[in-house]
Amino acid sequence: MDLHQLVADLDELLDADDVRDYCPNGLQVEGSTDVQKVVTAVSASRALFTRAVDHGADAVIVHHGLLWNGDEPPRLVGSFRERVRLLLANDVSLIAYHLPLDRHPELGNAAQLARRLGLTELEPFAEHHGASAGVCGVFPEPVDAVEFFSAVAEVTDREPQVFEGNRRLISSVGIVTGAAEREYHQAVAAGLDAYITGEATEWVLHQAAEDGVHFIAAGHYATERFGVQALGRWLTERRGLEVEYIEMPNPV
Repeated sequence: MDLHQLVADLDELLDADDVRDYCPNGLQVEGSTDVQKVVTAVSASRALFTRAVDHGADAVIVHHGLLWNGDEPPRLVGSFRERVRLLLANDVSLIAYHLPLDRHPELGNAAQLARRLGLTELEPFAEHHGASAGVCGVFPEPVDAVEFFSAVAEVTDREPQVFEGNRRLISSVGIVTGAAEREYHQAVAAGLDAYITGEATEWVLHQAAEDGVHFIAAGHYATERFGVQALGRWLTERRGLEVEYIEMPNPV
């Protein structure tokens, strides 16, 4: 498949231009224009690029890319230079989608996690610069809180940090994956029973106890594996590309 057609298809699919983000979404490093095999993963790294080359990839698609917005453009020095060198020397493209892959109603990290937990009636949730950052949904029948915490652990394959509120039964849940602690307040305002994100910060312990809404920090990496995996399946089914997901575990 032509690289630029691939990127155009993904930009359109994920509404890449519809959200204000912390990085440029889409093509970040241009490699071969002929794409036959794609590797997907959560985050760009030298270890990932080395494995992608070894596995014969023409392009790498990640959630966390190399380029991020800042006061100054990045300089090609040190470890950053080595990452870029690996891509250019092997003619491998890097494609990255951050918030577009968090918020997508079908393929997004939040939606994929919600469906795995059994949530239904999914709706956009958590306003971020004029667009939603995640989803919220409900269970067909209320779920015991302890069972819900166990289900999160099973789906994310790690034991979450749970900051308990006062809901014994869980009917409604908001999800914004990654580092979205502040969106907890939107879950409280929406009257939800629980909120899932990737990371916690110091204030959530007391806030959850006082507001009564459970705060579950299920891991930044662990909550953001689902989007690139779903995107890989879409590329195989809709574009006939060979796609391989590479797991690069991260305890954060």
